[in-house]
Amino acid sequence: MKVEMIPSFKYQLLFSLFFFTFSLIAQLPEPCVRFSFNKGDSTDEITGHKAEFHSVNFSSDRFGNDNHAVYFYGNEQSYMSLGSYKELKPAKGSISLWVKVEHPIMIGNGVHYNPIILTRNTKLLDFYEAYSMYYLLDTKKFMAVCALDSTKDLGLYSKKPISMNEWKHLVLTYSDSSVAFYVNTELQVKFHLNFKMTFLEEDPVLVAATLNPKNNRWLNGTVDDIEVYSYPLSQAEIISLYNAPNPNRSAVIRNWILVGFGIVLLLVGIYFFIRRQLKKSFEKQRIALEQTNVLIETELRVNRALMNPHFVFNALNALQNLILNNQNDRANDYLVKFSKMIRKLLESNMSDVITIEVETELLSRYLEIENLRFEENILYTIRVDPSVSAAKVQIPVMMIQPFVENAIWHGLLKKQGEKRLDISFTSVEEKYILCVIDDNGLGKKRVKRKSSAVFDKTSLATSFIEQRLRLFNQIMKLKCYLSLEYKPDNKGTIFKILLPILKQ
Repeated sequence: MKVEMIPSFKYQLLFSLFFFTFSLIAQLPEPCVRFSFNKGDSTDEITGHKAEFHSVNFSSDRFGNDNHAVYFYGNEQSYMSLGSYKELKPAKGSISLWVKVEHPIMIGNGVHYNPIILTRNTKLLDFYEAYSMYYLLDTKKFMAVCALDSTKDLGLYSKKPISMNEWKHLVLTYSDSSVAFYVNTELQVKFHLNFKMTFLEEDPVLVAATLNPKNNRWLNGTVDDIEVYSYPLSQAEIISLYNAPNPNRSAVIRNWILVGFGIVLLLVGIYFFIRRQLKKSFEKQRIALEQTNVLIETELRVNRALMNPHFVFNALNALQNLILNNQNDRANDYLVKFSKMIRKLLESNMSDVITIEVETELLSRYLEIENLRFEENILYTIRVDPSVSAAKVQIPVMMIQPFVENAIWHGLLKKQGEKRLDISFTSVEEKYILCVIDDNGLGKKRVKRKSSAVFDKTSLATSFIEQRLRLFNQIMKLKCYLSLEYKPDNKGTIFKILLPILKQ
């Protein structure tokens, strides 16, 4: 039944994500030039013109997407020419871009600034900027300049100095009557413009360089999302640009959903493959003690393979509910935690042992995800005794999680009031690890509420773990054990499991 539901669920979720993303994009203003540099591309996505790169490199954008922005090294060889076509030079318009200044570059000559973007209105060496943006070395502020000649030259300064290595959104707007400069949506200054913008037709729009022998300067930093508009943007439109979503967000969510679906199919395939191989093995030989141990390890892995799809289905359903309820920040947080746990599960899936460090990390990620599903109303702690070297001490894999899941679903989920879960790891006689799972759930009352299916699942997991502990005791001459204690007055349960330290 669950397998048949996957396609419809996937398409519903993808449709919801598409609709949400499209609704955000539809609110953004339409530029006449857009260089997003996504995936290392230098093409203007509106006109098809290509920018010319000179000794630059691709870098991460403000969202952390690799190869989505352009990095400049701060020397005369490192710059970019966007071209000289007319869409770059509207008579009325707006210039929008993101910039991260990494280091002030003091070398060069002329006025003390590092250029971000500029294009000229004359071949003269002074008062030549039709429009431009700079980082000022002396005041550590941004400046935008619009000029016609020496008598008509406007400099628009940002209000505050900036810090290095921080992404900033700069917008310059101009019309026949005014010019304005914005930093991170905030209007810095607005002036009356008493001249019409003119451009040197054949001159390119330069990024990170001036190519002016009198004022020869460069930029060390990263630039992204250069857009030109054929009209002055309103502040509301500038805010929408500033808050534009990660262009890869919908793709990331879609990809992780597909990955999760693929993991389910892979685990089910592993289950049937292992089961068939085990049947062949049973027909050929009797199982001795060592072979029984291998069998139980394999069955435990199969049990984990069956648990993981169940967990994946529940997690994806929870993610869908968050998106459909427009809880997008929680959905993004949930997806990040879910993907990290899936990666850890895959990394540890085929191993027979696990370090305390990885075990506690997996438990922590599992509890974070379950807690997000249950509205974050479970208070939990995971403690490792300082005497335990968590990165080195290894215990048998998949011995703790079933009892943690049991405590949440059958002890805490239906409990009223405060819900607490405490997990601790301590060393015993330098050859054991004692794990204690202490909850304040329903205690003995939860036994009466269990369905037969739940009881069978719990009994199966407990049976596997008890068999493994008995084999460890027989093979390694140990005293491992598992115990369950009900607290007085139905105030919770305490699971204790004494595990062998297998390697250090």
